[in-house]
Amino acid sequence: MGEDLDYKDDSVRIKKMVLAALFAALIAVGAYIKIPITPLGVPITLQTFFVLLAAVTLGRNWGTVSIIVYLIVGFIGFPVFAGGNSGLGILFGPTGGYLYSFIFVAFLAGWMSDLAKNKNPVTMFGIAAFGSILILAVGSVHLGLSTDIPMGVAFTGGFVPFFVGDMIKSIAIGLVAPALIKKVNFSAS
Repeated sequence: MGEDLDYKDDSVRIKKMVLAALFAALIAVGAYIKIPITPLGVPITLQTFFVLLAAVTLGRNWGTVSIIVYLIVGFIGFPVFAGGNSGLGILFGPTGGYLYSFIFVAFLAGWMSDLAKNKNPVTMFGIAAFGSILILAVGSVHLGLSTDIPMGVAFTGGFVPFFVGDMIKSIAIGLVAPALIKKVNFSAS
């Protein structure tokens, strides 16, 4: 009987690792789906969609693991960031704040999802919208600090143009996540 429990624990652990790796890959693919809309060089991508979907689906621990895997792959030189960029130097460039915010936001949004008793579309939308706003806020502040442009300009170029699109992505997450969470069906511990 103890062996059955070990087998089940191992299969759940493997499932979590596979899903974390899958979401890391989806985030990388999402980085290539981009629309450059601001003169400040910050494109609209599907990265944030997959970052937040990973967080609410996998929870704080495995959602965060998927983000860390994605970032490590990019930092060691694989071209997985927006525009096919890679390397540690990207953290210090204009879009670095968006990238490092992914870790904190995945943890917070995943934690909120873990705690949510009712994982319905409205709840998942709210968590995704909160996460999107945090990503945009941190990214905009970093954009201003890394380029020495006034914070108002950084906010206007790094937050405002993306807000509506990110809310649309949050609605999509609200619609997709509840079914995906049921399909995945494991606790996020």
